[in-house]
Amino acid sequence: MKYSIEAINKRLKAGITGVALRLRGDTLSLRATLPPRPSSKKNQAYQQDIALGMYANPAGLKAAEGKAIELASDIIKWKSGQIFPWENWVGGNLKQGFTCEYWIEAFKEEFLVKRQNFTLTTWEKHYLFQFNRLPLKAQLTGELFLKTISTLPINTWTRHRTTQSYIKLAKFAGIDVDLSPYKGKYSSIGTIKNLPTDEAIASIREQITSRRWQWVYGVLANYGLRPHEVFFAKIDPFPPYKCHISEGKTGDRIVLPFYPEWALRWKLWEQEKLVTQKSEYQELGRLVYQSLKYHFKKIGATLAPYDLRHAYAIRVSVVFELPPTTSAKLMGHSVVEHLKTYQRHIDEKTNSLAVERAIARFDGEAP
Repeated sequence: MKYSIEAINKRLKAGITGVALRLRGDTLSLRATLPPRPSSKKNQAYQQDIALGMYANPAGLKAAEGKAIELASDIIKWKSGQIFPWENWVGGNLKQGFTCEYWIEAFKEEFLVKRQNFTLTTWEKHYLFQFNRLPLKAQLTGELFLKTISTLPINTWTRHRTTQSYIKLAKFAGIDVDLSPYKGKYSSIGTIKNLPTDEAIASIREQITSRRWQWVYGVLANYGLRPHEVFFAKIDPFPPYKCHISEGKTGDRIVLPFYPEWALRWKLWEQEKLVTQKSEYQELGRLVYQSLKYHFKKIGATLAPYDLRHAYAIRVSVVFELPPTTSAKLMGHSVVEHLKTYQRHIDEKTNSLAVERAIARFDGEAP
């Protein structure tokens, strides 16, 4: 069955419902001849619009047609002598709307089809877990969103991530509620600390006994890749030893080594093939993360695999003094994200380095 405003109105007209679907702004409304609202001073029926608060996407159009049929049924009952149930329709806040389960499933169907990087793994990890906090058989409302969010600890990742997911679901379902103030003040900024020095990074690599995981470690350290990107990395065997990333979270890109000496010393173009049946980026990243943590534990290293990416970001900005635009491009994220995540740490390192260089240049005697 085709779901468009034109197709739905054609079906409603054929059914002699007396109801039409309209797009007002970016949300849908129903148009019909209805009795005066309880607050109205009019005493005769007239053409009125009922805002549904649903967007004109496939799920919204499908739901809107159902509401149009429901309204037509109420109109028939009203014309037969019953009181029109304005309490079900006033303001578009339907007393018996669609359930959380309905909207969650519609959200899943819409996004799996239309979003390029929206996979089942993304769905299960970043959406389904958060959505399952909602009572599935209850009507999805703004009040229910707020009630559910209020049960979560404030200023935590859990509350922040859940609220972000609910904002998307509310927009998809056409529910007019501002959830942004309830995300809290949680931020991952500031969690980058106690990064190993470049000397320590090089030393740890030599202690890893597996040739394959030495290669993985070296690539992450020298090119600042995300863990899953090592599966799509190919390194040139000649200067400047460019790394070609064919795909990943942010698509294909070229990355340069910092330091080039590491690429040469470790012969990173002699790639140790990683074999796995996993295909989702998050699964691949988790495999790399867990495997490296195992090797770190064996040698008593306390760093986390992602520390290598953080160290690369600060290295290219402080040691090699690349501008933020270049650094961000190498790392495959925006300049805004680069500065938001790393600026404070870059400033601290830069200031310390500047002081060290000034002291080293001083060749006089203290008074």
